[in-house]
Amino acid sequence: MEKFGELVTAYQTQPWLIAEEDIQFGKVLGRGASGTTYIGEWRSNKVAIKAYSLNILRNDTGTVKNELDIMAKIQHPNIVGFCGLVLSREPPAAALVTRFAEGGELGDAMYKTHLFRKRGNEARFRVVMGLAHGLQYLHANDVIHRDIKPANVLLDNQTNPLLTDFGFSRFIDNSGNMTGETGSYKYMAPEVTQHQPYTTKVDVYSFAILANEIFNDERPFDNLLPIHAAVGVVKRGLRPSQKRLRMRNEQLADLLVACWDQNPISRPDWPQIIKELELAKSNMESQKSGEIGVFKKLFSHNHDKAQTD
Repeated sequence: MEKFGELVTAYQTQPWLIAEEDIQFGKVLGRGASGTTYIGEWRSNKVAIKAYSLNILRNDTGTVKNELDIMAKIQHPNIVGFCGLVLSREPPAAALVTRFAEGGELGDAMYKTHLFRKRGNEARFRVVMGLAHGLQYLHANDVIHRDIKPANVLLDNQTNPLLTDFGFSRFIDNSGNMTGETGSYKYMAPEVTQHQPYTTKVDVYSFAILANEIFNDERPFDNLLPIHAAVGVVKRGLRPSQKRLRMRNEQLADLLVACWDQNPISRPDWPQIIKELELAKSNMESQKSGEIGVFKKLFSHNHDKAQTD
């Protein structure tokens, strides 16, 4: 466990190191490739505790260190709150502690509890705009997420989105050396699939796929295997359906098309994206208000006519 020893050496003096006796583990929330996540308690606060797997600690402490270095640096309302790290020398163990998100995973909210069917476009815009602000903050702080998807977005108790899982994230490398195939195929930008040099615009692409999923009420490329979807994106310019979204808001649909452009340079920057999102939201609200006004006028007319008759 030489690599684990290096991890201990790197973080044993950090102010955010949490003593084992100060943390309480509860039930399992989920299991993934990097470890098991538990609900827990720290300083009378509910927290999420990701206990890294022994395999990760033996063979890939670089991923752990990368995630910790990033999370210790960033703080934003749309990024899950970092609390600290629990380390144990014997037996070797490490656990990332973050603030607990009461709303759970975005994917569960979409497909199990049907959040957006119940809450409508107000909730959709709240999530999508929050993600845009969170990603804008990350990029401004030289961090690229590289794995934007529903499973990596949590929700608080007011339906605000919280970006999480920075295991694939990294600090931006301006040398042009970022070429690794990292992320989830159905949300992966074509330049990543092709192992071409890439920039923060890969997050803009993935954001567009996820935003389209939220507004279109449909998983991207649901009828395709992930690798087949990725090949279709690269070779045929394949993109998810926008049928429902275009019925709701053409302006928003056009914005997402620009965000998932095959050419990364053509994808808009965050200030423009956020401005267009705010305008689309305003236009949709005005349209809804107008429809309600027409309904009220029609109802009033029919009511007055009935009384006259």
